[in-house]
Order: sequence, then structure tokens, then C-alpha cells
Amino acid sequence: MRSVQSALDEKISHRKSLYDECTRYENRQSAIGELLARFNLLQSHYVIDKERLIAIQENGSLFAHVAEVPCPLCGATPDSRHLAPECDGDVEAIVAAASAEIAKIDQLLIELQQTVSDLNNETGQLTGYLTEKRALYKEADTEIRSSISPLVVEARTQFSEVVEKKAEVQVAIDIFDRLEKLQERRQALLDDDRDISPDAEQVASGVPDAPAHALSMKIEHILRAWNFPGDCRVHFDKERSDFVIDGKPRGSRGKGLRAITHAAITLGLLEYCREQSFPHPGFVVMDSPLLAYFEPEGEDDEALQGTDLK
Repeated sequence: MRSVQSALDEKISHRKSLYDECTRYENRQSAIGELLARFNLLQSHYVIDKERLIAIQENGSLFAHVAEVPCPLCGATPDSRHLAPECDGDVEAIVAAASAEIAKIDQLLIELQQTVSDLNNETGQLTGYLTEKRALYKEADTEIRSSISPLVVEARTQFSEVVEKKAEVQVAIDIFDRLEKLQERRQALLDDDRDISPDAEQVASGVPDAPAHALSMKIEHILRAWNFPGDCRVHFDKERSDFVIDGKPRGSRGKGLRAITHAAITLGLLEYCREQSFPHPGFVVMDSPLLAYFEPEGEDDEALQGTDLK
């Protein structure tokens, strides 16, 4: 699966590079289009300026070849005319300046046309490059979708099947291991029974002091959390094999308190086994233990009334 995924990542990276190249060519084409639009506008300005200067040049040439005569309106001679301070009447200088400007504009037009031609050539090259890169991108995309991606999906499916099968096998192995340990334990117990003689003294069964004390503390904590009446001092009585609460045997109390303390012991045993990692089903079943105190029996059950124990 890693091999197929690596091949897919490589193809995707190649497709991404092709996409980036296409985007770069498209951006350059867009920039060239904007430049050509601006250069066309600049060329039109050059043409207008040139036409204006040509008109000045032609008019000046005409003035240079016209004979000077007295003014037809006032009769003033050419020498006595008043000229504007901005113009000293040197038409030839104006014509020469216009000719120089025309030559300058012609040079600018040549350079502009060369630049436009270069940009048009670059646009043509970019179009060719873009067509080629788009074809390569489409080919790479088709290959990824048609060949590489199905292989990745198939590899992942096979991997998932292998993982599921491994889990099933592991569960079976655990069951066999547990069965083997149980059989060994059973055999060991059988062997121990054979080693014990009929006349041997039997070991008395019971609850050791340390676990009995720890379980009593757990039950005491639960009763206090429930606001059980009294000081909730709990200890285990080995002779009666039952718990004593506040100096009174649990079984000597009324039905209501017996039901509640029985529930506390059941839950305390569950929590104690979980904390000590002892075998336990992990849940308890209670048959409505708290309903009993609706019918109090004796003064002990009367203590339940008026409390929030329920």
C-alpha cells in the first residue's frame, strides 16, 4: 500500500507542477494582453502627434515660400508689424523643430512596433507551450484517475481485510491462550487435591483482614455519600460473616436499612474489585432495593423518613 501510495503522490506532484506551469503561462499571456492594449493606445497617440507635427511642418514650408507684402487690411509694411513675444517670426526654426520631433516619433514608433512584435511572438510561443502543457496535464490526470487511484483503493481494501483478519486471528489466539491457562490451572488444582490426604486438617475459609478492612472503608464511603443516617462506621464481623454498621449488625436492622446496606455492599464490592483488578462481571443487578423503606419496621427504619437518602 505504501508503494502504491508513493506512486500516487509522485503522479499528483507531477500533475501539480504541470498545473503551475499552465497557470504561469496563462498569467503571462494575460499580462502581455494588457501590455499590447496599452501599446496600441500609445501608438495612436504617437500617430496623432506625428500628424500634428506634419501639419505644422507643411504650413511652415508654405509660409517660407510666400512673399512678404503689406497688410491687406491696414496697409502696414512687413517691417512695421507687431509680433507676439512668444514668436519672433522665425518660421524656418519652427519647421526644423517639427521635423526633429517627427524624426523622434518615428524612432519611437519603430521601437514600439519592435516591442509589439516581440510580444506577439512571445504570445505565439506561450500558446504553443500552454497547449503542450495542458495536454500533458490532461494525460497525467487521466492516468491518476484510471490507473493509480484504483490501485490505491484496491490496496487499502486489501489492507483493511488483512487487518480485520489479523484481529480475528488474534482473538482466536487469545481464546486458546486463555483455555490453555485454565486447563493448566485446573490440572494444578486437581494435582493439589490428590496431594491432600483425607485426614489432613482442612484450612478454614474466610475473608482476610486487610481486604475486609479495605472493603469496609469502601462501603463506609458509599453510605456517607448517600447521607445514610448515623456515623457510618463499618467493619466486617468474621463470626457472622457480615458487616457491622455503627456497632449494630447489619442483619439486625429493619428491612429498609437492610435493603440499602445490601445495595451499598454490592456496589462497594464492585468498586473494590475494579480497583484491585479482581475478577468481576463489571455490573450489578438490583431488584428495587430502595422500595422497602416505604414500610418501615422499627425505629431504625424510622430514621430514613425525612432524609434525602432516596
